[in-house]
Amino acid sequence: MSRDLPTPPVPDLARARGETVSALVDWFVDFYNWKGATFNYRTATRGVRSAYKGVHKLHLLTAACAGETTPVGRSANIDVVNHAAPFAFGRNLQVFDLSRRRFAFGRDRFAAYRIPFFFVENEIVHVYYLQPRKYEGLDLDQLGMVATIMKTYLLDTEFFGLRCDVEFVDVSAPPGSKVRLAQKFSLETLPLWSERRVTDRLSMLSEALDLVGASGQVLPRRRSRSRPDPEMPLFD
Repeated sequence: MSRDLPTPPVPDLARARGETVSALVDWFVDFYNWKGATFNYRTATRGVRSAYKGVHKLHLLTAACAGETTPVGRSANIDVVNHAAPFAFGRNLQVFDLSRRRFAFGRDRFAAYRIPFFFVENEIVHVYYLQPRKYEGLDLDQLGMVATIMKTYLLDTEFFGLRCDVEFVDVSAPPGSKVRLAQKFSLETLPLWSERRVTDRLSMLSEALDLVGASGQVLPRRRSRSRPDPEMPLFD
């Protein structure tokens, strides 16, 4: 029986590993059967958004993290804010959002962008993306896929004729390290994908997701679907 499984967000589509459809099926089966972490990084993401809106004091930005229900969640969210928020300090930025929409691909598939906000700096429109995972985050090539999708399907269409860029902030720990390293990337520093490569990859991902839904390998369980955050309409 085919199952209606939620389509992973764009960053998880980029994170999927496998150079064949069958390998991607195996990856997505594990992805859907994983029970998930005991916390998420929404609080940290909203804190970083506040930093880009002009709050440049870390103790204020991390205060909301105290509301996390687990010690690990509190520590991880505070850690992300402490590493990512300072990139906004001392800058004159205008933060804004677009109305809610999703990335359409394949056959009736729609993926969340995981974009917490846009901002304008020196008359340049930027789409912001935060990679908060400490481990198993996107590598540089995978970030390039995300950047290419956001440039092609948002910046080049919504802001045609304007100067545009991305600001990707990665606060993961490098391979072999247990310490986060804060890095910032732009379109100039990310390896963008060709149109053909993106199209071929999305076709493989869509086919693999269809097969996973029909495979019967995903364990039945109640899956919570996050309600869209009104402050971050392109996040969910």
